[in-house]
Amino acid sequence: MGIFGALTTAVTGMRAQSYALENISGNIANSQTTAYKRVDTTFQDMIADPDGLPSKQISGSVSASSRSTNTIQGDIQAVSIGTFMAVTGQGFFVVQKPSGFSDNQPTFDGIELYTRRGDFQPNKDGYLVNGAGYYLMGIPVDPTTGNLVGSVPQLLQFDNGFLPAQATTQLEYKTNLASYPHTPQHDVNVPRSELLTAADFIANPLAIPPQAARIIGYGANLNPDAQALGTGTVAGLVGGTVLTTIPGLAIGDTITVSDGVANHTHIVAGGQTVTDLLNTLNTVGAPAVTASLDGSGRIQIVSTNYLDTITMSGLGGGAADIGFAPGNTTFQPTNLLMQGVSQGQTLIVTIGAAVNTITFGNAGMPAQVATLADLQVKLAALAGGAGSSVDVDGNVTIIAASIADNITLSGTLSVGNGPKIFGIQTLSAMPSSQTVIANDVTTFLNQSIGGGAVTAYDVSGAPVNIQMRWA
Repeated sequence: MGIFGALTTAVTGMRAQSYALENISGNIANSQTTAYKRVDTTFQDMIADPDGLPSKQISGSVSASSRSTNTIQGDIQAVSIGTFMAVTGQGFFVVQKPSGFSDNQPTFDGIELYTRRGDFQPNKDGYLVNGAGYYLMGIPVDPTTGNLVGSVPQLLQFDNGFLPAQATTQLEYKTNLASYPHTPQHDVNVPRSELLTAADFIANPLAIPPQAARIIGYGANLNPDAQALGTGTVAGLVGGTVLTTIPGLAIGDTITVSDGVANHTHIVAGGQTVTDLLNTLNTVGAPAVTASLDGSGRIQIVSTNYLDTITMSGLGGGAADIGFAPGNTTFQPTNLLMQGVSQGQTLIVTIGAAVNTITFGNAGMPAQVATLADLQVKLAALAGGAGSSVDVDGNVTIIAASIADNITLSGTLSVGNGPKIFGIQTLSAMPSSQTVIANDVTTFLNQSIGGGAVTAYDVSGAPVNIQMRWA
C-alpha cells in the first residue's frame, strides 16, 4: 500500500466516525422529542479487490450507515392530558396522514403508517391527532358487549358536538358555612352571640302564630342567692374543748360577732367550753347568725338571711385564736346588691297601661328587692304580666298577659350596667308579627354577616325562621 492509499483509508475512517458523531448529536438534540427513536450507526469494512491482480496493493476503506429502527423503549412520562398515550414494549400506533383537504375536511390515501408518538389530542373535527400531524387509527368496540368490531383499523372520529339544551328539572345546591361566623355582635365568651337571637328583636320575629310581647334575657351569669358563711381555720375542736386550752386564748379575751346591726360578745371565763361559746353566739336576740362546728371541728358562722354581712372580732386575739384572724374576719352574702345593683335603683316595667316599679335595696323596707327570690316575687305579680320570672342565673323573662300590649323597660337601673345585668338586651317588645321592623335594623346587622343571615336561635336553643320585610 502506497502512502496515498494509506491516507485515503484513514480519511474514510474519519468520515465514518464523523457520521457517527452526527447521529449521536442528533440523538442528544431530540432527547426531549416525543416518541423519538434514536439513530444508531453501522460500520462496514470494505475489502480491497485490485481487479483480480493480487500483485497490486489496494487499500480498503470504511463505510458508515444509519440504522433508524430499534426496539429499545424510551422513558414514559406522566402528563395531565387524558388523551396522551404511550406504548410499552415493541408495538406501534397505526396512523394515517392526510393527503389533502376538501371543504376543510381531511382526505386520506389509505396508506397505514406506524409511530410510537402518542401525544394525541382531539381536533375540531373529533379526530385524535398527534404533534406530528398524524391521525390515530383503531378498531371500534361494541358499546354493548365490549367486543371488537372487525379486525381492520380505521380512523377514529369522536362526536364532540354540543348537546341540545334541556330545561333544568332538579337542582342540588350545597354550601359550606363557617363553623363560627364572626358577626359584629359575636363574643366567644357568650354562647350563641354569633347568631341571630329572637329575644333581641322588638317585635319577637318568630315564625309562629301571633303571641304576646315578651322580653327574654340571656347570658346574665349571676350567682344564686347565698347566706354569708364564715369558717374558722382552727380545726379539731369538739363541744367539750375548754376554751383556755386553745393556743393563745386566755381568760378575759373577747369574741364578738356582728351582722352590721347587732353585736354580741362572749367573754372567756375559766372552765368554759366550745359549747358555751356556741350557745352564747346562738342566743336569741343576738345578731342574725347561727354558730356550729363543721365536720372538721372548725367553728362556722352562717347568717340567717341573704342580706347581712358577718364580722368577727375580739380583744386579746380572741377571734384570731379560734381561727378568725385578719384576712378571715368579714363574710358577705350573695345577693343582687353584691352583684352590681345599687341601693335605691329602680326598674320600671310598663305593660300596656300598667306601670310596675321595682325598687332595689335592703334598707329594712319590705317593698324593696335585694335577692333573686325577692325579684321572682315581684315579677310574678306584675300588673299586666303573665308568667314573668327570673331563673337561677339571673335571666329575666317578662311576658305580657294580653296580645295587644307592648312592654317597655325604664328606670334608674338603665344607668351603668343597665338591665343587661339580668340578661336583657332590648328595652321594649311588641307582640310577635313574624317580621323584623325598622327599629331592629341595627340589631339585625350586628347579629348577621352582612345583614344576610335568616337563621336564628331562641333562648332555648331551638332554631326559628325569620321573614325579612324592610320598610
